[in-house]
Amino acid sequence: MEDNQGQIIEQEPSSQNDKEKKDKCKEFTPFERYKTLIAARNFHYDNFNKWLSYFYIAIGVLFVGFYTLKTSNNFSSFELEIKMILFLGYIISLLWYLSCKGYYFWNINFITLVNNCEEECLKLEPKDRVYFVFANKKTQNNYINPISGANISTSKVAILFSFIITISWGILLLKEFLQNDFCCIFVISIIGTILFSWILGKTVLKSKINHFPNLKIKQKKEGNNSN
Repeated sequence: MEDNQGQIIEQEPSSQNDKEKKDKCKEFTPFERYKTLIAARNFHYDNFNKWLSYFYIAIGVLFVGFYTLKTSNNFSSFELEIKMILFLGYIISLLWYLSCKGYYFWNINFITLVNNCEEECLKLEPKDRVYFVFANKKTQNNYINPISGANISTSKVAILFSFIITISWGILLLKEFLQNDFCCIFVISIIGTILFSWILGKTVLKSKINHFPNLKIKQKKEGNNSN
């Protein structure tokens, strides 16, 4: 009897805690939701910058190793090592390229959610919103002037840069195995990179988001651009 009473007494605090948690969830205001979305977006951005440094270091070290062996007097005795370095360089560059694409995908998602929260939850007018407005679209937007700014997506530049580096590693790797001309190797490297990125992205490296609710927020092209 005493044991049953003890169990009842122990269960009461836990039930109170659950109730308090539910009450706190109900108190999750639109502004708190807005701040949480921005914090999540910034956390994702900071993590991506940390991961990028690992790719930069790895690719730089591999290229220095490749150049050192290739320019040595007895480089013919390092054929296996050179091929291994080129293979690792291509794989790491391909993963870097996929990371850039993944970051852009998630960044657009967070920006869209923030825009939607400003519009639907906070009920802000377009001119009062933060992530939807622009101070002056034409100021410093000059694609010809070498010392002026321009409306260019830095995320897309990063994706393109990683794609070019991946293709370059692919060309160096293919030259070790094929005797074809440069144009043929160049085309094979591009096709191979696109094909490998599609296979890895669709099968192994894809985020599991099928269980996430899809809000199907209408996105306007002019509201989707992100750095």
